[in-house]
Amino acid sequence: MKEAILNLSTAIRTPVLPEVKDTIKHIPIDYDGVVKYSTNICEWLKPVIDLSNYHVYPRNGITEGLDWWYNQESRSVYMDNGDYQWINPRGNMYDESVKYQSIPSSIDGNWRATTGEILDLAYVGSTSIQKIDHDADIVFYSLSKSFGVRNIRTGWIFTRMPDARLEALTHSAKYYNYYAHSVAENIISNYDIDYVHRRLHSQQVDVCKKLDIIASDSVWLATSTHDDYSKFRRNGNVARVCLAGVYEL
Repeated sequence: MKEAILNLSTAIRTPVLPEVKDTIKHIPIDYDGVVKYSTNICEWLKPVIDLSNYHVYPRNGITEGLDWWYNQESRSVYMDNGDYQWINPRGNMYDESVKYQSIPSSIDGNWRATTGEILDLAYVGSTSIQKIDHDADIVFYSLSKSFGVRNIRTGWIFTRMPDARLEALTHSAKYYNYYAHSVAENIISNYDIDYVHRRLHSQQVDVCKKLDIIASDSVWLATSTHDDYSKFRRNGNVARVCLAGVYEL
């Protein structure tokens, strides 16, 4: 088990649970449709975060959404050391600035106090339910980490103010990923936001006990300060250990 973990890359790639595969495997591909976009994602996320007054737009995963935001962001951007590597901090926190923050944290999969104006919720859906109090400008979410559908590229951007370009693309032209949208809506219609955590938490506890590592709030992760896991260190001597490959699904 330990050897299997050590042979992993530093990326976190989570699997799709068998029952989730059964739920989505018969979803047809709409080759010709022109359909008004609508989603239940705000309601599904509400036990954790209230985004009911935000504008929501579909994206092909969180990373595409981050690219959209970062390429038009004029302010300085900073983040905690070891947070998601796709973001390159620029400027400094003393200028007009915004903080990018993943919550639960990409550093170790644990909940932290919310301090960012830009929130990445990649690991929401893989933890027990905790409420996020926030005053975010922009929020990103996808089902890639929690439900493992990374190759389908589900995702959303939530903005306080309407974005003219995304409004035109999504609601006027009706350009969005119809298949990814159907997969995402089927998942959130059939599974509660804490389903993955409830399904796998007992295995997480057992694996961490066997390996003498510490279970993270995200059921896919654990942490360790042992040198054996040094290649997974992201902040100081704390390593983020991926457990996805050792669970019996």
